[in-house]
Amino acid sequence: MISLGVKNMDNKEAVATVYGVAVTKAINSFATLSFSINATGNNLVAVNMLGPGTIFTAPDGQKYQYTTGNPVPSVDYQVYSVTATHVGVQLGDNFVKDTLNGSQSIQACLDLMVQGTPFKYQVDGNFNAHDFSDAAIGNASAADMLAAIAEAWSCQYYFDNYTLHIAKTIGKDNAFLFVDRVNTSHISWTESYDSFATAIHGYGKPVEQVTSDSDNTPSNQSTTNDFVAYARSFVGHVPYIWGGNTPSGWDCSGFVAYVYNHFGIAMHQPTTYEEYQGTVIGPPYQTGDMLFWGARGATYHVALALDSNTLVMAANEQRGTVQQSINAWRPDFGVRNSAMVAKLAAANTTSSKTVTSSDLPAQYTCEADYISPLADKPGIGKRWAAPYYSTSITDVEELKQALKGQLHDYPDIQYTVDWVSFTKNAGGFVNSIDIGNQGWLKDRYGTDIKVKIQSYTRYLDEADPVNRSTITFGNKIFDSSIWDTRTQRLAEAQAIIRQEIQRMSVRQNAVRSDNVPILTEKEVTDLEQYVRSNGQFRQEN
Repeated sequence: MISLGVKNMDNKEAVATVYGVAVTKAINSFATLSFSINATGNNLVAVNMLGPGTIFTAPDGQKYQYTTGNPVPSVDYQVYSVTATHVGVQLGDNFVKDTLNGSQSIQACLDLMVQGTPFKYQVDGNFNAHDFSDAAIGNASAADMLAAIAEAWSCQYYFDNYTLHIAKTIGKDNAFLFVDRVNTSHISWTESYDSFATAIHGYGKPVEQVTSDSDNTPSNQSTTNDFVAYARSFVGHVPYIWGGNTPSGWDCSGFVAYVYNHFGIAMHQPTTYEEYQGTVIGPPYQTGDMLFWGARGATYHVALALDSNTLVMAANEQRGTVQQSINAWRPDFGVRNSAMVAKLAAANTTSSKTVTSSDLPAQYTCEADYISPLADKPGIGKRWAAPYYSTSITDVEELKQALKGQLHDYPDIQYTVDWVSFTKNAGGFVNSIDIGNQGWLKDRYGTDIKVKIQSYTRYLDEADPVNRSTITFGNKIFDSSIWDTRTQRLAEAQAIIRQEIQRMSVRQNAVRSDNVPILTEKEVTDLEQYVRSNGQFRQEN
């Protein structure tokens, strides 16, 4: 049982005795608190205080705002399942009317963002000024401003109650070391080949499409192309993180909000907000339309239309940010935002005699291919990824290097370790657990992997026999050579296993020395147990 402080909107206070208490944290996201509370005895006071504005104080002093409660009747009383979001989420309640443009410091933008709120900020490290030019920052919610700041300065952030911490990279380097040699159940992982490809074609910076009417009046037609190129620029390298809203990681609604805010149109999560920011439409869709899945008022996914046939979206944890055909997964409806329509039409509106950019073939400053060495492997060949579009590259060699970084010629691997093993079986190394911390894992194949703590769920009552705290390490981007090396080590390990089985069999007079046994899965498992126990091997019939 854990004690939580409770304060309601009338500033009345109580203490609740709760259980199953879990804190979940992730990079560039608001922490969440969840627990169960029995509505009986002294807890009745706390339960009667639940409502808008109720604040819970966790044992570490962090405050969380009541989000949802689900009362379920038991024999004698109700059991509430409660979730709460870190009070940092309150910053989004502030709407900033003023704007800043031109060259601005990060401090000036943060001052404007927190003005009139109980929040303050701390900037760790030095940030150069950013030139917003004519694209002003402001006239938006503070949450949208925070997303714009994270984009402009490529920074990360976290909240310590009402203090916002900004840094280029949160967390510490070389904060942990974990070698999985004794018990292979310590590190678990998932391998995803959804994005595996061995070839990719890339396009450099688009050439501005300048046309003229019969009076030779110039007309810049680049706005629609800019939108398409910008939305495409994140394909293949921005991971999916639930609740995220920056290029460090986002979910479906976070991605849509980020692109809209980039073009000066205020937008924020979740999908159930975004679906009401315009007029409901059906196909054919056009550039900038938001595409939704689910019934209106209860949507569960959103994407952006690039044209009538193509969309870009933050798909899921396995695929990340992707481009695909609209017909591959048809949305239930679309929403057309009038501000976006006006933004895209502004540079495309000329007299009837004007030739528009849509009449001209797209042109780019350069194009290139990158082919992975794995394309030469038997049975693999060239597997083409979605094309990459750059908004700034004009040199072929630079584009090839960018394509090499874009290509997923490796599996996406996400590691998970249980909290107890990570803290108590670290071989004498004191592992530091916090969001953003970086360190090293050595998997059972002997491969050293540098990873970052992407998220964790910490159950405060470790005596709970069901719930177990876990740490999740963000998807490690291999390159093909590291992955190939690990595969070779696996083959070498299998060869050693065969030799060891043969040696033990000879010793036990089970087979003659010139016989090479064929291993079953059970024999491999038995041998792994033998290796882990330094020779205490028993073969069961």
